[in-house]
Amino acid sequence: MSTPAPRFWRYESRGTSHPIMSFGDSSSTQLLIVPPLLEELNRTRKLISDLMRALAAKGVATHLPDLPATGESETALTDTRWDDWQQAVTDAAAASIATAVLAIRGGCLIDDGIEGASHMRFSPVDGKRLVRDLVRSRSLTDAAFDSAAQAAVFTHGPTIIGGYPVSADLACAIRDAEPQPIEGVRTIRLENEHGDSDAVIAGPPLWRRAEPTGSPELTDTLVAHIVEWLA
Repeated sequence: MSTPAPRFWRYESRGTSHPIMSFGDSSSTQLLIVPPLLEELNRTRKLISDLMRALAAKGVATHLPDLPATGESETALTDTRWDDWQQAVTDAAAASIATAVLAIRGGCLIDDGIEGASHMRFSPVDGKRLVRDLVRSRSLTDAAFDSAAQAAVFTHGPTIIGGYPVSADLACAIRDAEPQPIEGVRTIRLENEHGDSDAVIAGPPLWRRAEPTGSPELTDTLVAHIVEWLA
C-alpha cells in the first residue's frame, strides 16, 4: 500500500488563519490531534507524523493544527494568550469536522473545549511538570541558562520556556494549567509514568530526547489502541 500524502490547508481562529496538516479523506473517521506544547512538539513531530500516516492507512483521517505562534503560524508568541490556544483547538476541531480528539502531553491542557467528540489523552501532564521538564531540558543544553535564569522564568515581561520567548502571563498560565475532566476520556500512559490511566504501554518518552526521533514500536502500539478505541 502506498504511503498516504499529506494535505496542507488553513483554519481560522479569532480572525487569523493558521496552517493545518491532514492525512486521509473525508469519508473516514476524522481525528483531531492536539499537539504537545513548545519544544515538546518539535521532539515528537516524527512520532505524530508517523501516527498520522499509519492511521490514514487504516481508514482514520487525522488533522494536526499549528496553534497560534507555533509551527508555521505567523502569530508572534510574545503576543499569544493561553485562551488563544484554547480557542484555536476548538476552531480547528470545527473546521476539520472532527468526531474524535487525541491530545498529547501539554495538548491535554487545552483539549476540553470540544463538545460532542470522543477524547483520548496520551501521557497527560500538568503545567507545573511541563514547565519543569522544559526548563530542565534547556539547562542541559544551554550552559548560559543557569539557576538564576531559571528562577526568572515567571518575572514580568517576556520570558523563556524551553528556548521559546513567551509573555509572563502565558508562562504563568501554562504553569498553573491542569488537564480538565472530560466525560468518557480514555487515558494512555507510558509504563514508567505516574497517574491514573486506562492503559499502560511500553515505549520511550520521545519528548525528552535532545533530537526529534521516532519509535516504530511506540507508533504501532498507539495506532492499535487508537483504532480499537475508535471502533
